[in-house]
Amino acid sequence: MSKLVLQSGVGSLARLAAHRNAGLEIVFVRRGHLLWQTEGVAEPVPPGAVYFTLPEQEHGSAEEFEPGHEWIYVILAPGRRGPLHPALGFSLAEAAEIEGLLRESRRHSLGGGAAMEGWLAALVEEERAPGPWHEARVAALARAAVIELARCVRAHRGTEAPAVRSGAQERVRKLVAEIAADPARVWTLGEMAAYCRLGRTRFATVFRDQTGDSPTRFLHRVRVREACRLLRETDRSITHIAIECGFGTSQYFAQIFKRCTGGLDARSYRRQSRG
Repeated sequence: MSKLVLQSGVGSLARLAAHRNAGLEIVFVRRGHLLWQTEGVAEPVPPGAVYFTLPEQEHGSAEEFEPGHEWIYVILAPGRRGPLHPALGFSLAEAAEIEGLLRESRRHSLGGGAAMEGWLAALVEEERAPGPWHEARVAALARAAVIELARCVRAHRGTEAPAVRSGAQERVRKLVAEIAADPARVWTLGEMAAYCRLGRTRFATVFRDQTGDSPTRFLHRVRVREACRLLRETDRSITHIAIECGFGTSQYFAQIFKRCTGGLDARSYRRQSRG
């Protein structure tokens, strides 16, 4: 890890717990429609959005469950007197102007950062596999990312965050909450589309935009998440848990469980989760 980058990578979490970082964080959302809060103010973070927080700002998920997404991020080391490290190469005037833009912004989720994914991806790769002139390349890529962020902030200066969701998106959000609250409930694709008052094709499109998953895969992920909780917290048999979580047979449960956990079976998960 270079002296300029505190942390970097590609991520996906069912829920981003509220936290503060030691440095400036820049995130590009590759897929999935998120709802994140910064200091208690929620904003939609759709695919293609740039999201940032300053070191002292608390942020995290504004919803309990946000599967099916992927982001790429970096957390940059701060300077002694502000969020921008001297290694970025900004003059005092430039650093003050950029910091002022970031602190005054009403929004932390911004559109229009088409170049950001490329800068962050190259930065994450350089941190993962350092090459010649590593520190110089990291500084150049990080500087480009900060400039792109500042341009996005300037373009949205004085604007409020957009409405969280359209009517169709709101109905899909309610369906997601219904599924999460009762994982064992049996749903057909037609029933889910009807619940959202959408045709099947339109429903599948809106659902994927909101969650990053197809309706069926999302249902599987919710059920496996509940099964993981029961495996950790109870001594119920795996067959009992499979039925309780909405899987018709233990064989089908085993197949989906491995698919959602990267090949780990339920018995191994229970053993590992209990140390």
